[in-house]
Amino acid sequence: MAITRKIFSSLLFFAAFLFVGLMTVKNAQSQELNEKEKAEVRELVRETILKQPEIILEALQLLELKKQAATKQRVEDVLATQAKDIFLHPDDPVGGNPNGDVTLVEFFDYRCGYCKRVHDIVLKLVKEDGNIRYVYKEFPILGPESIFAAKAALASTYQDKYTEFSDLLMRNRGQYTKEKVFKIAETVELDIPQLEQDMTKYDGAINTIFQRNYALAQQLDITGTPGFIIGNTIIRGAAGFDRLKAAVNNARALQKKEK
Repeated sequence: MAITRKIFSSLLFFAAFLFVGLMTVKNAQSQELNEKEKAEVRELVRETILKQPEIILEALQLLELKKQAATKQRVEDVLATQAKDIFLHPDDPVGGNPNGDVTLVEFFDYRCGYCKRVHDIVLKLVKEDGNIRYVYKEFPILGPESIFAAKAALASTYQDKYTEFSDLLMRNRGQYTKEKVFKIAETVELDIPQLEQDMTKYDGAINTIFQRNYALAQQLDITGTPGFIIGNTIIRGAAGFDRLKAAVNNARALQKKEK
């Protein structure tokens, strides 16, 4: 059941009041105030908040700004220290121009409606630009069918069919049962017995890819799909052609500046 704005505001006020009060009492205790003085401090805090409730909002806004700044710094550190795993890991399938001067990384799930919606936009940008490395980050977060489809897709790399198969998996509408996934695999002429064998044989390696992608996504504050990384720009959620193109142009401009 949705929480009304009034109830939410009340809860927020109560949480902020407790936070400020506890911090004040803690400081008071560190200064060895007696019980009477502690009570006076508590009452002073209460009266101040009642007379100037806007200070709560100001405190919460400041806290949120600090949280955003800390997240931004953490993400920038991850982009710098784990650039190889993000952009150049040898286990990640690559489309577009393998020698492109800009890398576009996408975290995606085949069952994600937003991923499906943006799929052709990404392919259009990659094709029209002609100089983009497109790195596929399999990020199955929407249940067992997502995981099965992603495992099949990664196993198809051993038959050099990944980009074709992945494209059709993304275009599928409906379920991703074993029968459906293998039927799609047949349309790109994958050897199904070999595909099943490779899914079993390389299950450990495929799960390692998933775990690495999950960890990277968490560190980059990517909590859903799709998620894009282009240079030092992170786009969380579906994006239009112009926004993705602008990120590519910005990445190129930054590279030229650094040279």
